[in-house]
Amino acid sequence: MLAACKADAPTANVPVDPPAPITDREGIPLSTPAAEGISDSALKVLIAKSKAEQSDAVVILRNGKVVYEYNYSVDNSPIVAMSASKSFVALAFGYLLADRKLTSLDEPVVTQIPTFADADPRKASITYRHLLSHTSGLNPTRDAGDIEANAIKSRTVFAPGTGWQYNNAGVDFLAVLAGRLAGRPMDSYLNEKLFLPMGITTVNWRRDSRGVPLGAGEMLIRPLDLAKVGQAILDGGQWQGKQVIPLDWMATSTAASTTFAPDHGFLWWRLVDYTAFGVTSDLLTQWRSMGAPDSTMAKLQPLVAESYTAPNAIYAAMAARLTAAEYAAHMNWLAVGDHIPYYRVLRTGRSVGFAALGWLGQNLTIIPEKQLVAVRMRRAIAADYTSPTELNGYPAFSVDVFRLVP
Repeated sequence: MLAACKADAPTANVPVDPPAPITDREGIPLSTPAAEGISDSALKVLIAKSKAEQSDAVVILRNGKVVYEYNYSVDNSPIVAMSASKSFVALAFGYLLADRKLTSLDEPVVTQIPTFADADPRKASITYRHLLSHTSGLNPTRDAGDIEANAIKSRTVFAPGTGWQYNNAGVDFLAVLAGRLAGRPMDSYLNEKLFLPMGITTVNWRRDSRGVPLGAGEMLIRPLDLAKVGQAILDGGQWQGKQVIPLDWMATSTAASTTFAPDHGFLWWRLVDYTAFGVTSDLLTQWRSMGAPDSTMAKLQPLVAESYTAPNAIYAAMAARLTAAEYAAHMNWLAVGDHIPYYRVLRTGRSVGFAALGWLGQNLTIIPEKQLVAVRMRRAIAADYTSPTELNGYPAFSVDVFRLVP
């Protein structure tokens, strides 16, 4: 029989130091909601709603510290950010300006693609500012197969700069333009300028047939990494002592970008404490140019002088001016169109923050005055693609985040 090795012999009880407490989450300090002044009752409301709305992940940072993080679906893998991806396309243009690869947002995009206006001369006046502010008038219908070819063949649905329409195809096209200006694909440029300096290595984008990232909504990112970018934005573009976002770009891109939609910046949504809604002359003109009947527009003309505190009040006023058949036809026309605006935002109150928002309720909310950054994300399920209305979008998330700090 082999003799027992010395190492196998019993040893005396030796005190073992307890494991060091975990004090950070991937470089972000950890804290507790109470220590950072988070309302316990408001946090309980947010958590309950997050679970009820089938959220996959929620991350909350206060004062630069993680105070709440939960992944309801066990893993922490990237999730498609949907239209929250648009805000990262806007970031790309902040870098392009800072690097002097673009001299002005008012430069016509036809200077990059000379054939862009061949199908419609009005497109010759479309600028980067128009595309970033959804005022280009470019047909918004997407073709994810070949973004550039779709943009070249598309026509305008209203004269550039004369109206506002949420435009997925226009933002996809911005990804093409960003790549041309940067000299490499937009996602590669963003990796170099933003993600890699922050230690973020798992961001990926779905692409078209030419390898162009689908800027309007197909960035995959971990919820915690989305929150990290939000914290860098809140900290003036800095991450752990490094300037990773141009200093003045966020102030520029989160200011009202157009009078047609003062609740919108350059692909960021502005969070405000008051909003007035209405029907404007320019909206009636835009509706006409997009095919709305002149007779219906004439009946709605008296609404131009009115202001409403909620969209439902506008719809009631429209119904009162139109016959039942005219009202039904108009509302159906708006519903089946590609993001045809139902109304204009006339004015807004004080800005309290801004958000990157997307389908499924993807949400990065940043509230500087309360030092809050919050992320809510959800993975799509089969029912999302067949439901006539959005499921489990948690539309009140930004409001509930604001209420976390009294």
